[in-house]
Amino acid sequence: MIKNLHKRMILPACFAATLLTANAQTGLNFDGTDDYIQTSYAGIIGTADRTFEAWIYVPSTAPESNLAILDYGNQTQRNTFVVGGERNLRFIGGGLPGTNIASAAETIPLDTWTHVAVVKDGGTGYLYINGVESGSGSLTGVNTPTSGGQMVTIGQRVLGGSIPFNGTIDDVRIWSVARSEADIAANMNAEFCELPTGLEAYYKLNEGMAGADNTDVEVNDVVNEVNPSAFNTLHNFALTGEASNYVAGNIDSGLDLTVATENNVLSANQAGATYQWVNVDNDNTAIDGATSQTFSPSEDGNYAVQMTLGSCVALSETVNYVGGTLGLDDNLFANNLKVYPNPTSGNVNVTLNGVYETVDAQLVSITGKVVAQYQFSNTNEFAVNLENINSGLYFLNLKADNLDAATVKVVKM
Repeated sequence: MIKNLHKRMILPACFAATLLTANAQTGLNFDGTDDYIQTSYAGIIGTADRTFEAWIYVPSTAPESNLAILDYGNQTQRNTFVVGGERNLRFIGGGLPGTNIASAAETIPLDTWTHVAVVKDGGTGYLYINGVESGSGSLTGVNTPTSGGQMVTIGQRVLGGSIPFNGTIDDVRIWSVARSEADIAANMNAEFCELPTGLEAYYKLNEGMAGADNTDVEVNDVVNEVNPSAFNTLHNFALTGEASNYVAGNIDSGLDLTVATENNVLSANQAGATYQWVNVDNDNTAIDGATSQTFSPSEDGNYAVQMTLGSCVALSETVNYVGGTLGLDDNLFANNLKVYPNPTSGNVNVTLNGVYETVDAQLVSITGKVVAQYQFSNTNEFAVNLENINSGLYFLNLKADNLDAATVKVVKM
């Protein structure tokens, strides 16, 4: 554990699995062969307005064919929301007139997280990529049957064809309203803690740990936040390794993770939650009786607070307390620190605010395991090779000369 004496960490940092394992925002990687999720939700029926949203990551190795994000209905009247073979976004309602729309070719970027949405508003359909309208057309022929259709499937189309998704899907939302461009852009980057009106199905896909052995996750553990008792099943996922498993997602927890400090009192800035303050230096051990929004430490150390609000659970940033002094964000070494690309599939580049004689770097998994260590000399920039590191969320601890340490989150795809 690296302490920032008299300092406050520039980013949330926690290296013990005790609490963080329950808080990680993950997505599901689909192998493009036979992985899919079968839900028990029937979807929006008839001609009613609807909106589908998801975060997706399509690798450049994915086949140039339709890749199903979600689908429901029957073969002739379905709701097939896909990445098309031309690397575009498509809604396929069947072969009838007024049931299909598509964005232009090459509008879905590869090897990066992308937010996608489709909206049926009356007889018109709209497609959105990263919160911006990217196509529209007639959907007057959409009329999903009330019976005889397949429930919502994530990562595969309904019976009658096979277009498995190849890549990662996160935070799937289905609405019974036609959401506007402004609505989509305003809410796409954070999980919902309290469910808004019109949200009919919501799959955060946070049931596993990124890149870990998740074989103990039950096949029916996938949660629909709108109906937590519903039965939703994983099919054919390996649940271990870098593919066909839970991996690092691309969406914030929905909670304010910052902590205010004043007069030796720590205060969580997120209001209305339940709170449990923890001792970061002692494997995030819960502090007896420290369950209010504020906390006054009785001894030196690093502290954080686990917060729960609705369906959101997350651990705050870490604050250091030494000799009656709460750290301020004055770590000169951390100022202007740049880490990119992040997420990365290979190297991550680090640019510092000056040349340092010695820079030590330590890569730590979310379970607290030191995965790799590096040292660099007389430099203000360097690259850390992550090509042989498993996909997942990591913390990169950086220490330069005799200055205080800095910690940044790194996502390996």
